[in-house]
Amino acid sequence: MVDHGYVLPTRGIVLDSDGAQDQLARTQSCSTLARAAESMGFESVWAGDSVLAKPRLDPLSTLAAVAAETDAIELGTAIHLPHLRRPVAVAQQAATVDLLSGGRLSLGVGVGSGASVATEHEQLGVPFDRRGRVLDETLDVIRGLWDGAIDTYDGDFVTLEDADIGLRPTGELPIYVASATFDPRDGYPKQIRRRIADHGDGWLPISKSPEMYAGGIDRAREIVDDAGRNPSAFGAAYYQDIVIDETREAALDQARDFIAAYYPEWGQMSDEQLERRGAFGPPSVVAEHLERYADAGVETFVTRFATTDQHAQLRRFRELL
Repeated sequence: MVDHGYVLPTRGIVLDSDGAQDQLARTQSCSTLARAAESMGFESVWAGDSVLAKPRLDPLSTLAAVAAETDAIELGTAIHLPHLRRPVAVAQQAATVDLLSGGRLSLGVGVGSGASVATEHEQLGVPFDRRGRVLDETLDVIRGLWDGAIDTYDGDFVTLEDADIGLRPTGELPIYVASATFDPRDGYPKQIRRRIADHGDGWLPISKSPEMYAGGIDRAREIVDDAGRNPSAFGAAYYQDIVIDETREAALDQARDFIAAYYPEWGQMSDEQLERRGAFGPPSVVAEHLERYADAGVETFVTRFATTDQHAQLRRFRELL
């Protein structure tokens, strides 16, 4: 049995709003959409992250608000960029959201890529070419602060002395390691292997094919096993774009406009490029896509509806399930 998660349109609030009052209304709609997803049976809601490259609502602040408006739906970041902030502050904020929500939080983490992301890192004082190492140190500190295991840390990028946030998550706050994909020939890059081994409680990729996903999750669990942890407890999530419409062409038209506005530096994407990111078309096409990835090992689908009409997509997606 697979779970289904819904990505809140926190980026759309910036893209589609005209002035502060419009942003206020759209911001409040995030809680409305989260409640709708919960009532329809979605198991989780997720929020993405960017500070300057793709401006949007802060993900952890958004999920704190959603926690207050929902009852039991799980909360996650897809993805969070913790290395763009000070690790002590991230540890405190994430632990706070976990406590406020009664232990419903998971963190999907990654580093980001692209020209606008490189500029974002520069402006926030993070060396882009070493962002992976900064993230790994950040995760070391966050884990240590949550566990109460460290109050002093002397790394290449992070130094702490007598630091203790005083807060502890309600249990094991899962960290999902994001990656762009998995290459069956070469495996994972060394840094991703180390991140999975040291910090990964699950994998959250955008995968180009079910076969690639199956190879990636199997290899990730081997890495976890080699690290002396339980591979069967390692979560298998998958981030995808979905648009349901009467025809493939109509769905792709919506997705093309959405992606072009969301990622202007990418330019116009071909149909083939779009379809590597998910499924677009009638319910039968989307259902077949979901079945193929479930057979490949996906346990949690993290779905972004690549269109402006979120309520309609929520309803149509739940109907096909």
